[in-house]
Amino acid sequence: MRTKYKVKTKAVFNGQPVGSIIELDEKTAKRYETLKYLEIIEEVKPKAKKESAPKKPAKSSSKKSE
Repeated sequence: MRTKYKVKTKAVFNGQPVGSIIELDEKTAKRYETLKYLEIIEEVKPKAKKESAPKKPAKSSSKKSE
């Protein structure tokens, strides 16, 4: 999984105005930071996956006719 960074633009970047905060992948962020187009603010931590609760068996709602 690639690392993502929050960056602040120092120039018009991908149609975003100066001063916008956007997320980019590591390779792109570092490349444009060396060109002084943006500034890396922080690394975005991946969200932990939440385990889902065990599913309950479905109950039959149909009534048997006598």
